[in-house]
Amino acid sequence: MATPHPPNPRSLFTPKSAEIPLADRPLSLDFTLPDHTRARVVEVDTFDSIHVFLPSASTANAAKRDSDDDDAEHIAEWHREDGKGDKEKTSLHGVVQEHRAVWEDVWTLTLGEAEGAVGSGAEAVEGLMRHIWVSVYAFWLRRDPYERLPIRVGGGEAQRKLVHEYLVHTGLAFPAPEAKQPGNLLLVKAAFYQGAGAPTSLSWLRTPPSPFNAHLQSTSFPSVLSFTQRTAPPVLTTHPLRPAKPSPGSVVYARFIPSVGELLELTHIDASNKTHFDAYTRWQNSDRVNVGWREKGDAEHHRRYLSESLADPHKMGYLVSWNGEPAGYGECNWNQEDGMAAFVGGCGPYDQGTHLLVGEEKFRGRHRFASIMVSMKHLCFLREPRTEVVIGEPRFDLSIIPLLKAYLPQDLVKEVELPHKRAVFFVLRRERFFLEGLFY
Repeated sequence: MATPHPPNPRSLFTPKSAEIPLADRPLSLDFTLPDHTRARVVEVDTFDSIHVFLPSASTANAAKRDSDDDDAEHIAEWHREDGKGDKEKTSLHGVVQEHRAVWEDVWTLTLGEAEGAVGSGAEAVEGLMRHIWVSVYAFWLRRDPYERLPIRVGGGEAQRKLVHEYLVHTGLAFPAPEAKQPGNLLLVKAAFYQGAGAPTSLSWLRTPPSPFNAHLQSTSFPSVLSFTQRTAPPVLTTHPLRPAKPSPGSVVYARFIPSVGELLELTHIDASNKTHFDAYTRWQNSDRVNVGWREKGDAEHHRRYLSESLADPHKMGYLVSWNGEPAGYGECNWNQEDGMAAFVGGCGPYDQGTHLLVGEEKFRGRHRFASIMVSMKHLCFLREPRTEVVIGEPRFDLSIIPLLKAYLPQDLVKEVELPHKRAVFFVLRRERFFLEGLFY
């Protein structure tokens, strides 16, 4: 006898939070920079001083350093006079009424005399930039619940001027509009995670730079009209010409995930690499993954899929790995020339989308899943500054829907019918992502 009330196919559970409150984080954290250098941030238990360390010159070329501090150089200190020193308004200037305004203690950044951070010449400036950026990175690892915080630069006059100029001209900080002291700045978290001021060697975007880049005034890709026509799925549209994809096997993104304690990397998948292909085939042929992706098949089927993906300028597939160990597969694509655009409508010229499968059981879990999803969206926003929207369109009855609602600051716009599935249409906007994204 048929039930008069069919079960709801949509997952309705409430997932556990993937956010780790500041109070629950360790005061000392070793973290890996995108170039695999190890760094350390230590906050004292009075919460008024944050210290930043990098490997000393003798160990700078090592991928990892010993856990002892003997081989580490103290490159910077952040300090504030808790409740006793200067304060600056951090509320949005000219918008928030005075009775609602928030004032925060001013933090002073003082760089140490570490080798490579002082002096003159191109190498010295590069070393100084590196130390500033790592210091800002460490600061936001300890204060990421805040949108912006007031700072000033300490130290000698010459270095103070250079550091101040670097922070302002890269957009990492801007002069406090109602500064109580000359030189006070507001440091902006969203600017940092958009890659502002990142030296090439430390950028989360890891695609090897062109040998010409150092000689170019701008490396941004121009707006050039292009056209795509396909029948299955139906595509007939003009769109901007897309940049060439990096070579298969290239690491395109890398970021240390503090909540997991490991380095997450996204590598352009290489079907000719046995490790890549065997992992991808095993995952797609697993019953669990096949529920969502429906790409189970023989080796020829998988080679054809990856070959077509490589030849398609609108899509890039990548291997997801933790500390170099393959964990899953993801894709990012340009929406205007994607097959779903005709059924969704309204896709902008630089809108992007993502897809993910976590293949290895041991790499499942809310912190890893949330971090991978955030990182894939982060890659999209970083690789094209004109991208304002990154979408997702998973099948409506998958169990990950509540996770996507909980772990990304995106809008569930509607359910939409596509030829091969009924999908949930998620829209993630740039501004909200960089304000609310879980980067810890």
